Amino acid sequence: MAEFEPIRVKDYPMIAVLTGAGISVASGIAPFRGPGGTWTEKDIEECATARALKKNPQKVWDAFSFVREKSNKVDPNPAHKALAELEAKHPNTYIITQNIDGLHQKAGSRNVLEMHGSIHRSQCTKYCSDPFDDTKKEFWKCPKCGAPLRYDIVLFEESLDYNVMRKIDEILNELDLFMVVGTSNLVYPAAGFVDLVSRYNSKARIVIVNLEKLHFTDPRCEQINGKAEEILPKLFKYD
Repeated sequence: MAEFEPIRVKDYPMIAVLTGAGISVASGIAPFRGPGGTWTEKDIEECATARALKKNPQKVWDAFSFVREKSNKVDPNPAHKALAELEAKHPNTYIITQNIDGLHQKAGSRNVLEMHGSIHRSQCTKYCSDPFDDTKKEFWKCPKCGAPLRYDIVLFEESLDYNVMRKIDEILNELDLFMVVGTSNLVYPAAGFVDLVSRYNSKARIVIVNLEKLHFTDPRCEQINGKAEEILPKLFKYD
């Protein structure tokens, strides 16, 4: 594990942490893409796009059902718990996550902005009602109108939630400490967040925690390379 100086939390009035698939690997949830990923590009085309949902909603449901089942069974790891503790001790902390597994909330985090939705909610494909909490693994129909259900997640070719993205934009412009944890920094718009903070928020400190070093041009970007579940429990200083 890399050596690092603990972050004195009280020096930063507003903190935001962007998390990606890497933070959940230690809980037993593999990423969809990249090294160790569970899906091929063909899988994504057939099961994770708006076109696929329109063509065969049950196939899309079945393709993601293992994520709902797995994330219901596994526990948050020390990285999730460290961020929940950070929020508990420093309430002006926000988790911006690309993950759909709900492990941040399971660990106790409350200020969570889900960019890609949640596998633990379902929604009617005719959008006759609001999304609702759901634990069922088997494909089923909307209890209100009978249309096929879908997970309340953002598929490829779909737009991100406007209100979520507007809140994220506000946070990125106001924060004092921005952390990026467990992401390949390849999927946009999240991949552009560091550059946005670098360009428009001159007061912000930027800290990246990732297995491998990522390429950023801003010299303010501090990088700590190693496993998030080993680094985060030791990273924050509260006195």
